[in-house]
Amino acid sequence: MNITLETQPNCRAVIRVDIPPDVVGQERERVIATISRQAKLPGFRPGKAPRSVVEKRYENEIKGELEEALVRRGYQEAVKRDDVDILSVLGVNEQSLHADSSYSFALNVSTAPKFALPEYKGIPVKLPRIEVTDADIEHELLHLREHHKTFLDVERGAQVGDFVVLHTTGSVDGTPVAETYPDAPAFLKKIDGNWFELTAEEKFLPGFFASLNGIKKEEARDVSVLIPDDFPFEALRGKTVVMAAKAEAVKEAQIPALDDDFAKKVNPEWTLEQLCEEVRQGITRRREQSRESTKSNQVIAHLAEKLEFELPQDVVHREAQRRTNDIAMNAMRQGMAQEAIMGAQEQIVSAATQQARQGVKVNFILGEIAKKEKLLVRDEQIQRALAQIAVREKITAKKLMAEAQKTNLIERIRDDILLDNALEFLKSNATIEETEPEKDDCGHDHGH
Repeated sequence: MNITLETQPNCRAVIRVDIPPDVVGQERERVIATISRQAKLPGFRPGKAPRSVVEKRYENEIKGELEEALVRRGYQEAVKRDDVDILSVLGVNEQSLHADSSYSFALNVSTAPKFALPEYKGIPVKLPRIEVTDADIEHELLHLREHHKTFLDVERGAQVGDFVVLHTTGSVDGTPVAETYPDAPAFLKKIDGNWFELTAEEKFLPGFFASLNGIKKEEARDVSVLIPDDFPFEALRGKTVVMAAKAEAVKEAQIPALDDDFAKKVNPEWTLEQLCEEVRQGITRRREQSRESTKSNQVIAHLAEKLEFELPQDVVHREAQRRTNDIAMNAMRQGMAQEAIMGAQEQIVSAATQQARQGVKVNFILGEIAKKEKLLVRDEQIQRALAQIAVREKITAKKLMAEAQKTNLIERIRDDILLDNALEFLKSNATIEETEPEKDDCGHDHGH
């Protein structure tokens, strides 16, 4: 069997295969024998029909199965070559059975990129030292206390930090918004008992919170709001909406005292000292996770910057499509309208494609390192991954295993874990330089 390779740009190649007459003859005999055993012809018991009758009756089937068998056999030989790593077959062309009974065809294939790995042990990584201060713990405890806050009805006027329970009806030039602009956002038409926290920063509509300052329970006010030029509902831009507002209640937030009683609200078995220790450990765990993520990002960035090579475009395209779908689904889950998503389609596809190119590139690098270091995937890693999927998908392990065998899931999991193992290998061999923890504007360690 003669096999020649013609490499092309973008990780593609044409593999031409010439199969000699004797091999073609062997495959033809095997195909005819198989069809003869299964043939059902009038007047003959199964498997007993004369060869000439079978060949005449099943001529097209024999031709089709013979070509499939020859292409499959040629492909199996092609993948054994050391000078090409075939990822997928993009097409079969130039199929021809010649007068001398030899057979030839061409495979258009997508191939793995070729590149020389740089030095990947001792990659320099800068990581902030993990340090949890008393101020960090106090800051975390404050958030926890705010989560458990209660609300006390007050008779005084509302102040910044209070909550006002409001009922409003919006109008423009004396006509209700609901009548003039039926497609306007619901909150401009009517608000029925919503809670608003009065903040110094206007997070709702320009000037809305400021206009409610000092309002008391059962008090009614007209709140005028000039709709900004970048408001999503275009028809109301630049118009003044008058919100006829009435306060059902004014409530003052009560943050619980930091004592043993509060600790027991969080966990009945904890004292304040135990709560503080749990908070400290929680902050430490988050910063350790952040450090690991930072280490991964720096290791990956270092390798990606060191190498440039062509990528198989079909692989990039599939990954870009997957990421495009993920970005669109996340946008929908966060409340982004379908029209807005379609309007941003070009930017979404561009971002997804850029991410896909980087992701595919890094995966090839990690795969090559795994191969060079002879890294393996342990059975318990696969079992753990399958168990996590079963929990996430809310199906039994037995059902998942049945599906995994049909969909090649286990091999995909194995491939993913192997890349993870390669990344962990790089991280464990990185050269770490510890830096001072970053501080935010309030003096707290920032996210590490």
